[in-house]
Amino acid sequence: VGQSSASCILLLGGAMTNYNKWDKFAADVASDTDEEEERELKDFTQKRCRYIHIPPKEFVRKEQLCALLEEDESFRAPSSASAACAAEGEEEVQDGLNKYGWSAVGSQFIPGYGAGASGDDLWRIFFDDNFLSAQKAPNPGARALLGTTSLGSMVVACFDRSAGQDRPISCYEVADLIFKRQQGSDGEKIAYEAEKGKEQMAMFEKLGAQTVNLQPPEQ
Repeated sequence: VGQSSASCILLLGGAMTNYNKWDKFAADVASDTDEEEERELKDFTQKRCRYIHIPPKEFVRKEQLCALLEEDESFRAPSSASAACAAEGEEEVQDGLNKYGWSAVGSQFIPGYGAGASGDDLWRIFFDDNFLSAQKAPNPGARALLGTTSLGSMVVACFDRSAGQDRPISCYEVADLIFKRQQGSDGEKIAYEAEKGKEQMAMFEKLGAQTVNLQPPEQ
């Protein structure tokens, strides 16, 4: 085996194999595959809506998931905590509660895409704030995004940090994110955000802030 700063070469039977070359080839193939997939699913790539409904249904293929996802231009995120409740909801928020059978609107940033993330795209999910007790149907798409039990209908949005508002998204974009999460592709993003969170907590502690451990006690 010979090795240099420019490449890694393996000599087999008198022939040299340049693994840098093959790595580039593999990356090109993956890129071509993604582009081909996007062309095949072009009907789902248009970014026309800011909110997309993830129904609690099973799927196997990405094109199947794209067809299941539903654009919901009428959905509105609540402007305040009180507006998120059914009893005090704003009219447009109330429409969403009725449509999806929610009692109140809860929301959470997708791990790796929250305020501590490095990019401008901050993905978040809206759901029934009481879904663990009020909803029954498992939602595998939302579970892939949140990484925890997800029940009932959920709505996904992407807050553009640079623009200060939710941006238009596509069904293909959401489906692609779900499949990447299932494959563990966002591990680095999640780890980066977690590390940033630890750094912020350490800074607060230095400033004299009292922190609370929300972990349940050991049995």
